[in-house]
Amino acid sequence: MPSLCSLRRISLLLILPLVALTCMTERVRAFNERDVLVLNVVLPAAFAAIRAYHKGENPEKAALQAAFGGYLMHQGFKMAPTLQEKSAAKAWQAKCMVNLGASIAESAGDEFVFRMDIGPVWLIAKNGDIKIRPGLNSVIAPAVHYLEGSTLDFERSLRYGTMAFKRSTNKDGTLNGSSALAYSNANTFTTNGTGAHAGHELVHTFQYRRDSMYPLRVGNFIKGFDEYLGDRWVDDTAWSINWGLQCSWADATGRSKDFDIPMEKEAYYLEKRYHEPWR
Repeated sequence: MPSLCSLRRISLLLILPLVALTCMTERVRAFNERDVLVLNVVLPAAFAAIRAYHKGENPEKAALQAAFGGYLMHQGFKMAPTLQEKSAAKAWQAKCMVNLGASIAESAGDEFVFRMDIGPVWLIAKNGDIKIRPGLNSVIAPAVHYLEGSTLDFERSLRYGTMAFKRSTNKDGTLNGSSALAYSNANTFTTNGTGAHAGHELVHTFQYRRDSMYPLRVGNFIKGFDEYLGDRWVDDTAWSINWGLQCSWADATGRSKDFDIPMEKEAYYLEKRYHEPWR
């Protein structure tokens, strides 16, 4: 039976070929439905099978459970680009689908634990016990938005179930102090005063929850980090590490961090497929 260290190595090796296939081509190809299904369904099933095998559980059963959870996530991702015009109930429905699907997938082959990110904290329910714990990334991200000049948009934060910020704009529509029309950091995002492009940024906040299922996080690279955090914090740093690696690849190959990295291509594809872009 492989050790925990071997399990982590195998899991990380699953990520590397995917990134290589997606990124390392002379011409950056467009995203399609197959790519989104791989991210939402196939990868969670593969990770679940590896975890189940390591724990002596049935890999096939775990893979099927994770695939079902991934399908729920997939449905939530499809809703994200439309939520700017939908009701708060629809926004919370999509968020709950992504979090429930991710919880089903990451619990495959083990005891079920429901985990949901709500702004800077995580709600964790297990065996009837509910805990609320701060997330490393989700606590730091709002501070970054404040430091960059954004202010909390309380109404949209309640509407979307995560911390939304707003900022004044330049004449060309970009945010003051930025070249972007809107931007996100983990599960938080900043738009202009009207909330334009919120649907695109919500895709990134859902990516944050999906990435939190995987071993690409600080605790798996710094010895003793998990023990230091204990049960007080959630190590939700996978999204930032993933984003950082993809941006590094873009810088090294002369590609655009705003359009060519997989995280952005997924968001643009979902907009194009399920909603009129940039509306």
